[in-house]
Amino acid sequence: MSGSGYDVDPAVLKTQGGAFREIGSDLGEAARKLKAACGGDPGEAWGKDDFVGTFNDFYGPVAEGICDSMPHLGHEISRIGSKLESMAAHYDATEQEQRDHLARYAASRPDIAH
Repeated sequence: MSGSGYDVDPAVLKTQGGAFREIGSDLGEAARKLKAACGGDPGEAWGKDDFVGTFNDFYGPVAEGICDSMPHLGHEISRIGSKLESMAAHYDATEQEQRDHLARYAASRPDIAH
């Protein structure tokens, strides 16, 4: 049936895979910078008044969670990029195999008009 199915553009998968890997790497770098900026006791740099104490009660666990999860998130986004690139290579190889197979078949059947 004409028009059914889907088309895959391996070049787009490869390009977007690279973009994902770059985003993951950038996120990992941002995580390292955030961890360095959040290091130590914020109360030391911001003072010891009541507001800072209350702020740190809420901010500390959130900041720690973000600092812990961002490197993992960056790594996983990079893995998505690698998988997209691998998928693109697989589609390219499959299409080439199909072309080669059809060419061999056509060569073995000279009676078929090209």
